[in-house]
Amino acid sequence: MPFIDDRLTPRDGLNNYTISVSRMTPQMQARGGVEFVFAITDSMQAVAEFTVMIASRSQGLDQMMVEAHDSVIDILRQLIFRADKSRSGYERFTRRAASVQGEDELNEVELL
Repeated sequence: MPFIDDRLTPRDGLNNYTISVSRMTPQMQARGGVEFVFAITDSMQAVAEFTVMIASRSQGLDQMMVEAHDSVIDILRQLIFRADKSRSGYERFTRRAASVQGEDELNEVELL
């Protein structure tokens, strides 16, 4: 994995966003499993939620919770990767625009 210089080091109390399991729904299809719904909140205000499905392999609920959290961490890491990639594209665009205009600092991207 490439080195990414973090501009912000995660820590408790940094902001008011939280993520937690908001509900679990057993799935009664062929092999079963549990659908875990995670809620993202900002100061107790719901911002988003997403679902991960964990198949039942007789591992018990605690292990399924571990697997659900692992899935969420993987999803969030991928979202951070994509957001950083998108940001880099805008940064390259603004640097090119600045060099064309003869400025040394970044400019806002103008949307047409």
